[in-house]
Amino acid sequence: MSAIPPRQERSQRTLDQLLASAEAVLARDGLEGATVPAIAAHAGLSVGSVYRRFPDKDALVREVCERFFERGAAANRASLEAARYQGMPLARLARLLISAMIAGYRQHRGLLRALHLYIRTHEDRAFRRRADELSSDALRRMGDLLLLRKSEIGHPRPERAVRFGLLQLSFALREMMLSDPAGLHPRVAQLLPEEDLAGELTRMYLGFLSG
Repeated sequence: MSAIPPRQERSQRTLDQLLASAEAVLARDGLEGATVPAIAAHAGLSVGSVYRRFPDKDALVREVCERFFERGAAANRASLEAARYQGMPLARLARLLISAMIAGYRQHRGLLRALHLYIRTHEDRAFRRRADELSSDALRRMGDLLLLRKSEIGHPRPERAVRFGLLQLSFALREMMLSDPAGLHPRVAQLLPEEDLAGELTRMYLGFLSG
């Protein structure tokens, strides 16, 4: 069940405050720790006022999830316009995009851990599909940009290589950066510091694209 539509400006501000607090508590305490009372306390609201908008925690977290990824998709539309990268060679563009992926995971590490767990374990298949589409928006747009440099790609099937490689990077980063709340996965951290991750992943990705 979705949120009750706010009917006035003050109601909208309260809803925004509630959703921002839910994001903060999810990032801090994880999916299990983000209880309705904890979220209400963070927002400075009564528990009853939360339940007047959302029937249960699931409806609240679902709204947070859709809002977060829709906001990300809107940001991607602005930041991944082809004109912004005109003339940039493949290697530099790949490094820039991979660095941006890592920065996004680092900035929202706690919240992404909670939301990916929520999506993965949700019973509503249509919701899981919609959430996956929203969270994959950046990968699609990155792939479109990289394929404008098709002449620099040595792989015999450039589109497959670009998109499959980005998907693998996404899976790898999710495991490396979200599996441990303290930072990088311990086995990765033993091999290299987090600041070297972009360089190593870029070399790996470009090697794959070279065919």
